[in-house]
Amino acid sequence: MNAEGLIVLTVFIGALLPLLISSFGVRSGIQKYGLPVLVAGCGVAIILAGSGLERPVAESEVLDRPVEDPESDYVSSKTCRSCHPHQHSTWSSSFHSSMTQVVSPRTVVGGFDGREENFYGWRFRLERRGEEYWAETGDTGKAFPIGSDRRLVLSTGSHHMQKYWYSAGEGRELDLFPLVYLIESDRWVPVHTAFIQPPKEGMPVSEGRWNTGCNQCHATGSRPRLHDEPGKIDTRVAEFGIACESCHGPAEEHVRLNRDPLRRYSYHGEDGSDDTIVNPARLSPKLSAQVCGQCHGVWRLLDDEGRHWREKGHQYRPGGKLEDSRQYLFHDSDSSLLAGSQAESIFWPDGMLRVTGREYNGLLRSPCYAGGEAGERTMTCSSCHSMHPEAGDAGSIREWADDQLKADMKTSAACLQCHPSLGEDISAHTHHSPGSSGSDCYNCHMPHTSLGLLKAVRSHTISSPAAKATGTSGKPNACNLCHLDKTLEWTAGKLSEWYGQPKPALGAEDSSIAASILWALRGDAAQRALAAWSMGWKPALETSTPDWMVFYLVELMFDDDYDAIRYISQRSLRSHSGFSRFEFDHMNPGRYEQTVMRKVMETWSSRKRLLPSTTLYDPEGRPRMDRIQKLKSQRDRKPITITE
Repeated sequence: MNAEGLIVLTVFIGALLPLLISSFGVRSGIQKYGLPVLVAGCGVAIILAGSGLERPVAESEVLDRPVEDPESDYVSSKTCRSCHPHQHSTWSSSFHSSMTQVVSPRTVVGGFDGREENFYGWRFRLERRGEEYWAETGDTGKAFPIGSDRRLVLSTGSHHMQKYWYSAGEGRELDLFPLVYLIESDRWVPVHTAFIQPPKEGMPVSEGRWNTGCNQCHATGSRPRLHDEPGKIDTRVAEFGIACESCHGPAEEHVRLNRDPLRRYSYHGEDGSDDTIVNPARLSPKLSAQVCGQCHGVWRLLDDEGRHWREKGHQYRPGGKLEDSRQYLFHDSDSSLLAGSQAESIFWPDGMLRVTGREYNGLLRSPCYAGGEAGERTMTCSSCHSMHPEAGDAGSIREWADDQLKADMKTSAACLQCHPSLGEDISAHTHHSPGSSGSDCYNCHMPHTSLGLLKAVRSHTISSPAAKATGTSGKPNACNLCHLDKTLEWTAGKLSEWYGQPKPALGAEDSSIAASILWALRGDAAQRALAAWSMGWKPALETSTPDWMVFYLVELMFDDDYDAIRYISQRSLRSHSGFSRFEFDHMNPGRYEQTVMRKVMETWSSRKRLLPSTTLYDPEGRPRMDRIQKLKSQRDRKPITITE
C-alpha cells in the first residue's frame, strides 16, 4: 500500500465512527462496534504499511539528477501562493511553470504506453513502470548499449514538445534522450529532426547540455557547479521551471518582513509598492524589458561573469542591469564574439532575427523601444504581454497561456495604444478593408519571419514591409507572406503607390513568379520552411486562392531534405479542404509516395479552377514542370541550423 492508500483507509475508519455513534448511541456504539473496527482497521493499516509503504525520497537524497536546493534568499513559488493565490494560479497555468519538471505521472505528456519506435536502425521501447518512465533500445549506440534501460528523470517543455533527460551516470550530470515527443501529432521523432537542422543520419547524443546551458533559463536560481573533476557536476536550482522569483527576484526578505500583518496592510494604499520585492510592471521600460531579456536574448557572458556562473550561477537579479554581466549580440557584432555560421543561424543578412526565443534582441532594434526612456510611449514586453491575466474561465486561461498576451493584444489595439490617430481611419493607412487581416497592424509590422518549434513566429523588431529588403537579404516580407500568389514586383509597386517607396531593381523571375514559390523551390531552408508554414496560415489561405498551393506542399513533403520542413508541409496541407485526414510519415516519406501522392493529386486535379499564371500553371491547370524543375535545380543547399 502506498501513502495515498493508507490515508484513504484511515479516513474511512474515522468516518465510520460518527455513523456508529448516531445509530447505536455514543456508549454502546463505540464499545460494541467502533472500537473493534478501529482496532482492526489500524492493525490492517499497520501491516500493509509495514509491508509495502515506500518512504518518499527526500530531494536532498536524489543523486542522479540536479535537485531543488534553494539558497538562503530564495523561498520558492509554494511560499508565494498563500498571499498571492491568483498570481500563483495563473503562473501554474502557464508554460513557464512547466519548462523543467521532475518526471512523474503528473508531468509527463509523452506516449509511454509500451510503443516501439525505429529510427536509423535503432529500436526504442518507451514504457511506464509504476511511477517511473523508462526507455529501452535493442541496438547499439554510445548512449544506449544493446538491451540497456534508461530511467528518464527530468523533462523540458510541455507546450509543443517535450524532451527528456537521463542520468549520465556521474554526479548530477544529465544526457538528453535522443527522441522528442511532439504533442500535437502524438508521436516521437529524433530530437534533431524537430528543428531546422541539416539532414544527418544517426542519433547524436547531447552530453551534459542541461547542466552547461539549459539550466540558465529553464530553471530558477540555478547554480551549475561545473567542477572540472569528472563525475563531480553538482547542479542545484532554487526551483525547476521559470518560477515567481525568476521575474520578481529572491523573496526571502519580502516573506520575512511581511509576516507582520500591519506591514502588509500598509501596502494596500494608493501606491501599493513594496521595496523588498521587484514588480516588473513598476520598473522603467528598459529595466522591465531586461527581466524578460535575461532569457529571451542572444548574449555572451562577460569574462568575470562566466567564471562566476560556472559555480554560482548568474549574478543578475530582476531590477538590476543586464549590461553589468553580459553583452547582447547582433549580426554586426564583433566577428570574434559571434562566428559567421552562428550569426547565420540567428540573423537574416539584413540583421533581423530568424529564430524565436530571442525577442529581446529584436526589441532593442525596434524604433518603438529605441526612442529611449520616454515613458508611456516606450514599448516594452509588458506593453502586450501579461504574466498574470485577469480572472476568467478555464478556456480563457488556456487561450492566454498560448502566448500570454493581454486582452485585445491580438488586434490592432496593441499598436493603437501609442498610435491612436491611425485608428480614426485605419484603411487610409493600411489600404485594406477595416477588420481584414490586411488592416491588422502586426501582420504588416510584425510578420512571421522567425522560426522555432516547427512553426513560424512573429518578428519582434517593429518594421515596415520593403521589397528591397527581400530582394537583398532573402527575408520574406509581410505582403508576400499573405499574398502568396503575388510577385515581389507586385509588392514593390503597391509599396511605391501607397507609401512612396522607391522601386528596387529586381530580377526577371521576381516579376513573373510568385515570391512564395521562389522561396519554396529555390530558397534556403529557412525560406522554404516559412513558405510551407504560410501555405497553411488562415489569412493567407483566405487571401490567395489556395488550390494552387497543394502541388508545392506535396513537393516539399516528398522532396525536401530537411525533416522539419517535410513535417511543416504536411501540417499545412491538412489545413486545405479535402486533405485534413491522410496518412503520411515525414520521417519515411518514400513509404507513402505512391498512395499519398496519388490520393492528393486525384483530389486536387478533380477541382475545376483557373489558377494564377504567377503560380506556374498552364491554362488547363497543369504545373509547368520544366520551369519548376529549373527552379529546383537552383535551390540554395547551404546547410542551415536555426539555433533555438
